Amino acid sequence: MIDALGRLYTVHPNNLECFYLRLLLLNVRGPTSFEELRTVDGQVCATYRAACQELNLLENDAHWDISLADGSNIAQPQQIRTLFAIILTTCFPSNPKDLWEKYRDYMSEDFLHRLRTSNQIPDIQF
Repeated sequence: MIDALGRLYTVHPNNLECFYLRLLLLNVRGPTSFEELRTVDGQVCATYRAACQELNLLENDAHWDISLADGSNIAQPQQIRTLFAIILTTCFPSNPKDLWEKYRDYMSEDFLHRLRTSNQIPDIQF
């Protein structure tokens, strides 16, 4: 018996779970169930994407992190928000929540400044 797929169609990355399922099928040898495809080191992942992340099959977000860090040093908050939106909509970062958590203060400091001046409370925080 041969452990090989006969035919596996391409899937557009916008079709997220199917894309990650295909990626797992290409990289996990001999799965016997869909649950087994999502199992990494004995732990069943909630989604195919999570399994792909655990197996390091997805590109990391280092270059998006560097881009946002550079932008945070030289750009206005509105420009950083625009860059973040472009990264989200066209680059499909593997962990957008981490990028948001790391750079949200830079992206929203103009809102915070406006809130502080309109309420005349200089130490107000989000």
